[in-house]
Amino acid sequence: MVNTKRGRFTSAFWRSLGVFLLSVPLGTNAVETVEISNGVPAGTVGSYRVDVETGGGIRTVFVTAERFASNDIVDREILRNYYTFADPGIDGSGDRLVGSPPVPDPNNPNIVTSSGTVSGANQNVISWTARSSIAPGAQVLTNTYTFIAATGVLGPLRVLRHLDKNTESTSNYVFSHTGSAVGGDLELFTFDNTEVFGLSHSGTLLPGTELQNASFAGWAADHFDNIITSIFTTGQPVSPAGIIANLPSFQHPQLGPVFGPEDIVSVLAWDVDPNATTAVITTSLRAIPISVEARPSGSLSLSKQARCGGTKCSVRVTCVIANARGVSCTNEVRLMVAKKALRTRDGVKAPQLLFASGKANVTPGRNGIVQLRLTKGARNFVGSTTKKKIKGMLEIKSIDGVAVNAFPATIGIIK
Repeated sequence: MVNTKRGRFTSAFWRSLGVFLLSVPLGTNAVETVEISNGVPAGTVGSYRVDVETGGGIRTVFVTAERFASNDIVDREILRNYYTFADPGIDGSGDRLVGSPPVPDPNNPNIVTSSGTVSGANQNVISWTARSSIAPGAQVLTNTYTFIAATGVLGPLRVLRHLDKNTESTSNYVFSHTGSAVGGDLELFTFDNTEVFGLSHSGTLLPGTELQNASFAGWAADHFDNIITSIFTTGQPVSPAGIIANLPSFQHPQLGPVFGPEDIVSVLAWDVDPNATTAVITTSLRAIPISVEARPSGSLSLSKQARCGGTKCSVRVTCVIANARGVSCTNEVRLMVAKKALRTRDGVKAPQLLFASGKANVTPGRNGIVQLRLTKGARNFVGSTTKKKIKGMLEIKSIDGVAVNAFPATIGIIK
């Protein structure tokens, strides 16, 4: 079906069959893949594992997410496909990038590359390299594409990144977008309508080291799978302001204005400079294990253990929310302890329920340590107790002081 040397579907019939095949799961041995991850263990909110195929293509993404309606934590596969297409001449004859299998970087297993060629608008050969990576602790997959004309110039070439998400149930997704192409912060979101977690995708939209000799052409969202058909046939219309088709709008109780619920796909497109000999385009796929809108300031995930000694407690945290609004997790963190847990050997109680408090300032998608300052009563307790562990409660508050989450924690006493 696919000419892997040229990366093209060779006729209208095979292109139609290609559309069908992209909509159904492939066998486990059909495609060579390499798994990369952010290193967060499966089962811990924010875990992000991706099977990378040739051309930086993705069919399998696992995310450990906190579901909103069910109020539980699940490790879930949430992607149908995320592929890159090249359209020589920008005329609707787009083809998926297919070339060599992905190869891990010998110095970093969470970086893989693959390469191949496509035919340009004038049948000139254009080589491409796809580099896929995930930083430790982050929920962002970055794909950097480099295109080089074997002879002459690149000619007209549109590069499209297509996202088809899959969460709890088919046709129950909602779509939203933030930012703008002009501002360089455009991001397209697809959430599960009920459980309110999902994925977003974006890329480098303004010229720089990650976008060279190319410009952002625009984006679109539609019902499954009109976009794939258009890429293969007549060409998918896009606009920097966005084109949303066949998706009704409504007010979501947690997310605000959205489109859907439907089986939703979206696409981002870049055009290379036709007179250039090389071009670089960077795209990104972001996991959203907890919706920033559904859990205001609840994007901070805390370890259920604290270590306290001297004047401070240390708590490991993760800013699990993707950078949906471009802000860090700046929550207040409070460690509460019941008075009965604070009895010393001589029976004296500490006078306060508040044990320690502090503020987090963690970059989205990163891990960090929050230092909580012990109260006077807590310092006295830590200095005099022979206990090695006590039970407490960790609270997360929003920047305006509203409690958004609380859960039991074990406090280790360090002498």
